Amino acid sequence: MYGALQNASLARIPAKALGLLGRLRVYASVQVRGDGANIWVRWDEAGFEVLRAMLPVEGTQFYERLDGKWHLCGHSLPAFDIPEDNYHSLARALVPGPQQTFADVEEPTPRVVLALKRSAIQRPASALLCSDKTLAAWADMALSRVIAGLRAARSESRVLLTGQLLPPISGERFWGERLLCPLGWEPDPPLPESALMEALGAKDTELVLMRGADVEVIPRQAFAPLTRASARLVVA
Repeated sequence: MYGALQNASLARIPAKALGLLGRLRVYASVQVRGDGANIWVRWDEAGFEVLRAMLPVEGTQFYERLDGKWHLCGHSLPAFDIPEDNYHSLARALVPGPQQTFADVEEPTPRVVLALKRSAIQRPASALLCSDKTLAAWADMALSRVIAGLRAARSESRVLLTGQLLPPISGERFWGERLLCPLGWEPDPPLPESALMEALGAKDTELVLMRGADVEVIPRQAFAPLTRASARLVVA
């Protein structure tokens, strides 16, 4: 699940989570900088260990440097207001407490639980899940050019539509390109879509539909151009 983050060398985490990075004190290149309620963390070695320590931290954002500019991992536009100075070694910022010896135990690999949380961000809908009867009724009166701009995948009495101009009919609307989340919700943790898709084990030829606690993987080949005839055949 680290593929999309393999070039990350900077992260922003909540300040209250700084103590969770204690095991990274042994790496001299790991440096931190305070920024109010957040902490900036940068590194140039032990990338796997750094990611493993910070991935479970809620609210973490990872950045990579491309062409001399910082970018949020998975994003093409550069990020601004990234501090470049006043960093200090993590070992200096974290002073270990009294040591207590325990029997050697195997440290479990941290697990990241993917869920949905409420979001106030306004996003355009890119997919619509509706009933076949609702779709057929709309298709009888819709313009042919509007229908032609849609692709559809069917499962029993449900139809998932994708396209830029979705029909104004009842149903559940989703946003996203490959990871489809309900409008008004967003993934938690808020990692780049590419990283979440890799964590879910989805292929480039698949879409993932999130509905509450349910995650449904849909092959792209299940989608076909929508036509008036195909919409009518659903309930014929």
